[in-house]
Amino acid sequence: MSKSKSNKPDRVADNPMSMAYGTNVSAPAITLPDVDGYKKGIAAEASHRFHAKYQELEQEYNKLMTQAMYNDRLINAKIAFKPTIGTVYYLYNNGSDFISMLSPDEWGDTYMQNKQFVGAYKILSDNVWKQIDYPVNEVDA
Repeated sequence: MSKSKSNKPDRVADNPMSMAYGTNVSAPAITLPDVDGYKKGIAAEASHRFHAKYQELEQEYNKLMTQAMYNDRLINAKIAFKPTIGTVYYLYNNGSDFISMLSPDEWGDTYMQNKQFVGAYKILSDNVWKQIDYPVNEVDA
């Protein structure tokens, strides 16, 4: 007892209207989408975004490292007073670093001949020193 063969010819769909593709020679050609081009475009876009984010993080890292270096320098500098939060102070070097309340203009040219002005800084509430442009603007101070 074998199954009886169908009288249907080969390569003919049982229900051709439900097929997502053509079922005879005169049907429209099936064109596959360019998946490789799509993948390359998406990969290039993703790579560009990752590279831009990397550059942003690298800039932030460099900024943080610079701030950490001058914070370390200020913490190790000689100081003869307790700094007040939010007040601008001045870092000088005369063989070793020291912090002063006086700006280079207040010291005068004679005193500054043997000293190098390094920069203006203020200490923030989290005990981190922030570099300030010199001469100090009202906005910075």
